[in-house]
Amino acid sequence: MRIIPVLILVTIFLLVDWYIYKSLAKTHTKRWIKLLFPISSVVHLLVYLIYFLMFYNGNLYAPYLMNLLVGITFLIFVGKLFTLIILFSEQLLNIFLRLFNIFKRQERRSIPSRRSFVRNTSLGLASIPLLTGFFGLIIGKYLYKVNHIKIKSPRLPENFDGFKVVQISDFHAGSFDWFDQVKEGMQKINDLQPDLIVFTGDLVNNRTKEALPFLELWSNLKAKYGKFAVLGNHDYGDYVPWNNEKEREENLHAMYKFYQDAGFKLLLNESQLIEINQAQIAIAGVENWGTGRFPKYGKLDEALKNIQYDMFTVLLSHDPDHWKEQIRKHENPVDLSLSGHTHGAQFGVPIPGGVWSPAKWRYDFWKGIYKHDDIRHLYVNTGFGFLGYPGRVNMPPEITLFELNS
Repeated sequence: MRIIPVLILVTIFLLVDWYIYKSLAKTHTKRWIKLLFPISSVVHLLVYLIYFLMFYNGNLYAPYLMNLLVGITFLIFVGKLFTLIILFSEQLLNIFLRLFNIFKRQERRSIPSRRSFVRNTSLGLASIPLLTGFFGLIIGKYLYKVNHIKIKSPRLPENFDGFKVVQISDFHAGSFDWFDQVKEGMQKINDLQPDLIVFTGDLVNNRTKEALPFLELWSNLKAKYGKFAVLGNHDYGDYVPWNNEKEREENLHAMYKFYQDAGFKLLLNESQLIEINQAQIAIAGVENWGTGRFPKYGKLDEALKNIQYDMFTVLLSHDPDHWKEQIRKHENPVDLSLSGHTHGAQFGVPIPGGVWSPAKWRYDFWKGIYKHDDIRHLYVNTGFGFLGYPGRVNMPPEITLFELNS
């Protein structure tokens, strides 16, 4: 086991709880408040350590109660962070005033009412992420949203005008705790009557067996011209401590079989042509390619090698960083790149003109449509499922319908 990440996590939890407890104890003398933090700390740590061990060992299945416990403890921790920021800011202000009084040689003035107000306000503000997060934990993660996107291109053959492509991404089968809600979400895909269905990776969290209960749902998806998929970083089993390489290979081959049984063509650095009345477009897919610690299995040149320069091309690549680093610069223009991976951080804050998300800190391209020139487009789907925090706040699970226009 990687003991260092566990120790860092435990240390952070304890330091945050200790600081908040010491700050609030100065203005709240009731015994139940003094007992609340030690008890919540112990419960908090136990739940997250159990969750961490489950995830690390590749056994992350999501019974409703476990998801609820993990979600609530996560939200409590976020609330504590809000409280920490406010209390720490007040402490810094207090230090600044002390130094100012010393510099001015004035007598230090204590303002207990201000401190009490700040500490009580911090508790009130901490309830905001708790309430919104609880909604996302119970309801928000299954409020599937269909986004309609029109892609216009002079490179698209007229026979494909109005062609409908439906994209989903980041299914994360091991996280679901409500099968019927997932079934309703998958039915929305068929209701769109797509010509093509594409999936841009992360079928599971760790092991292929997480997806097996959903095989029938995937098999029932219908598209006139086919169903295509690529692998995401979670699909290779790289985050599981396998006993040997053979186990890992067996898990990967089980993934291949899942897609075959579901009627999907898994694109492993390859392409295929779609034809309507002798007019053709290309659908290509690469294995996962990401920056930093993410694996670079994708071979873009190999995926595009059989595609003519002037042919309209749709490319599936799980990680949007691949578009940033290679795809948009490639000599073969890719008209529409489809990615996922970011989840939109499963959290958004409404702002004028759109939504803000912490995903912006990590990814230049994290949600929605982007253009490089008049030809090349990237769309980043924010995901069908969820991982880590078992909920979504103002970042609904997404099904994307593309209408191609010549």
